Order: sequence, then C-alpha cells, then structure tokens
Amino acid sequence: MSDPRFRPRAYTEEPLGFGKVESIRWIEAGSDLDADRILASKLQHEYAVRINRRLKELGKSVREYAGMTGVGYDRITRVLRGDAVMRLEDVAQAERLLHGITTEKSAGDTTK
Repeated sequence: MSDPRFRPRAYTEEPLGFGKVESIRWIEAGSDLDADRILASKLQHEYAVRINRRLKELGKSVREYAGMTGVGYDRITRVLRGDAVMRLEDVAQAERLLHGITTEKSAGDTTK
C-alpha cells in the first residue's frame, strides 16, 4: 500500500488517542493547507471514534468489521488509527453496516 497524502494522526498532539478517545488536542495550523488537513483529521477522528464505539456496542471486533466490509484488516486499522486517510465511501459503508455513524450528533453540534 502506498503512503497516504498525509497521516491524519500527525495533526494531533495525542496520536495514540486518535479514533479511540472522544477529545484530543490538535496542533496549531501553520498554513492554510495545515488548517484544511487538521479539519479533515478532526472529521476522520470523529468518525473513527463513532465506528469504534458502535463496534463495541455491537460486540464486534475490528477484524470482524473488516470482514463485513470486504476491505483488508490492515487498511481498516490504518484508517481507524489515523495512519491512512478515510474516504467518503468508508463513511458511507460504515453507516450502511453499523447504522448511526453519520447521524450521531457531533460534539460541536448545537442544533436540535
């Protein structure tokens, strides 16, 4: 597998918490490109947290989830820990298989 355009977890001060804990600290943007990548990383982190939480609720492992997706276990783990970029189809697939991934209210959402 080739290296991704960037590693989302590289934009947090707590890379080991990426996709695992609800709230982590992010680095300061040094450029517009960094700001874009930090926002993309935050979105990926939020979806990875939701996927991991839902798997736990369902009593399923990441390996079982990889089997459900038909995507290799290695890629799924890289995406969920922020070593590879999550694609929109990854999010759509997680929503289809696990439900509630995209409809869960985000931490910053104050709408009803």
